[in-house]
Amino acid sequence: MGIPTQATKTQMSDSSLPNLREIVRNAFFETHAGHSTDDVVIDDKLNSSFVAACQRELPSAVPFRLNWELLNLRKHPPGIGKVTTVKRRDKLDDFIHASEIAARHMEDKHQCTVDQVLCDPVLREEFDHFAQEITPGIATYLLRKAALKLRKSRKLRPELVKKATDWGGVVSAHTAEELLANLELIPRLPGVYIFRDGTGYLYIGEGSNLRGRVAKHLDHSDRKAVAHYFWEKGIKDLSVEIHAFRRDSDGRKAKCRKAYEAELIRSRKPRLNIQAMNG
Repeated sequence: MGIPTQATKTQMSDSSLPNLREIVRNAFFETHAGHSTDDVVIDDKLNSSFVAACQRELPSAVPFRLNWELLNLRKHPPGIGKVTTVKRRDKLDDFIHASEIAARHMEDKHQCTVDQVLCDPVLREEFDHFAQEITPGIATYLLRKAALKLRKSRKLRPELVKKATDWGGVVSAHTAEELLANLELIPRLPGVYIFRDGTGYLYIGEGSNLRGRVAKHLDHSDRKAVAHYFWEKGIKDLSVEIHAFRRDSDGRKAKCRKAYEAELIRSRKPRLNIQAMNG
């Protein structure tokens, strides 16, 4: 767990990169081709040109540090200043749920923000892969743009459950079919589980023994809404995200797991939980 790959390896201060902001600013104007700072970060072709322009002046600078500085440049005077950019009208609604799921998965797994994910080439690729498993065929640029849209609209606000990192949480994800074929993929540890399909979040629950709890659902769920979903849809398109905690952590306490579960339900609005609450 920790912050992004390159960020961890290269915690470089401004003093170690002389004139970094000015170099980043100049490289942006040299390469942006009428696009915004966001686009230069999330569009592979633009980003490659931008990073190359920066590295001509600072060969040791890594892409994460350069992208992070660009994304935050407006916060530091003189910032970018006045620049004319192309206004793109991309339709994102049909797959924005995939970007949300992928962004939250990356935040949970690596304990970082979506901005940090999109600035780090390694984590960005992992985000792309996860999102495209949910909505195959969608361009990576659009998936990344949808994640930024969610963050800007405050729909990806940091969750209170980040304190659960102190519980030694490990996040993993598998298809339901993989888990049925090998239940040992699920740890016998306390934690929270999240069911989702290609349409978004379905159900979030908690248990003192994740293997037993998830196996019970997949065999014959004791939750009416979940059992009905499995009877109607099957598990072919079902994925399960596991948040497992150490046995010696507060995650072993039911009240702590239920608080974690409640926060996830509040922010992610899984439809079968909501259906049960309203039923």
